[in-house]
Amino acid sequence: MRKTAGIIAALALAGSALLAAPAQAADVTLTAGGSSFSGGMFTTCANNYTAAKVTYTSSSSGTGRSNFVAGTFDFAGSDGAFGSADAKPAGSFAYVPVLGGPIAIIFNVPGVNNLKLDAVTIGKIFKGQIKTWNDKAIKKLNKTAKLPAAAIVPMYRNSKSGTNDNFSGYLAANGASGWTKNQEWALATGDTTPAGTGATASSGVVANVKSNDNSIGYVDLKDALSSRLPYAAVKNAAGQFVKPTTAGSAKFLAGQSIADNGFVNIDWAKKVPGGYNASLITYAIVSTSTSKNGAAVKDFITYTLKTCVPANAAKLGYVSLTGAISAKAKALAATIK
Repeated sequence: MRKTAGIIAALALAGSALLAAPAQAADVTLTAGGSSFSGGMFTTCANNYTAAKVTYTSSSSGTGRSNFVAGTFDFAGSDGAFGSADAKPAGSFAYVPVLGGPIAIIFNVPGVNNLKLDAVTIGKIFKGQIKTWNDKAIKKLNKTAKLPAAAIVPMYRNSKSGTNDNFSGYLAANGASGWTKNQEWALATGDTTPAGTGATASSGVVANVKSNDNSIGYVDLKDALSSRLPYAAVKNAAGQFVKPTTAGSAKFLAGQSIADNGFVNIDWAKKVPGGYNASLITYAIVSTSTSKNGAAVKDFITYTLKTCVPANAAKLGYVSLTGAISAKAKALAATIK
């Protein structure tokens, strides 16, 4: 009799535990997406997370934000903020800084494995103003390189891209003429018909550069590394030529200031010895008012910040954020509803 009573009590306790289980139980599926720059990290974290099923679709920051507003994404991955004319979420929301990373300038020039560039020259290349690889401006920065008299083929993101926003912001801040910080490439360049060929995601830019001799593009370091394409050393604001690395990007991002809503207004012209200025931050845009899967989102983002990113960032080519930015990110994650 005592044994039976014990079994009944244990079953009752188990039942109460199930009733008290958080919303992020295994039967919950979180649907998210957006930034292709940080898709490698979000996908890794989704695959390693066990408390719920998480699907992350890499597309563009603009798609992530619009799907979040429409309610089809539980959270959005975005490398930029909502624009003044963009539709905003109905309730309160926050930008949770998840990770950072360098924008690598990949190139495919037969016979050239090393390249030095500065912001002004990069700006002219992507606007189609510097047309051949043996242009005097490129030769001046690469005195020993055997640069061909071949036409340069720029490859860019033609979606509403956070990488565009940050890359154009970096160029505009560092003296590249004719550039405006904008997520849309035509608006960033000021050219109705931009030079080169567009692709919808970072992976598309990589594919275009790999398949076209004498081309150049800009992507996250993870995609640059996996592509096995060479990437340029870029002159920073301190006058040093620095290759995109997690260490250089981390050094540059560490001194940036963060707003109350979580957004970091990056000063791309800041002089940071050893820093890689062409860097960005990816955010998880989340609801801070009651949402359908808020508890599960809160648990996943907290796991991402505290466990997944610190464990995986460096080996994937990303930056695990530290200091005031990291502290603010964790505080904002605690407000997710």
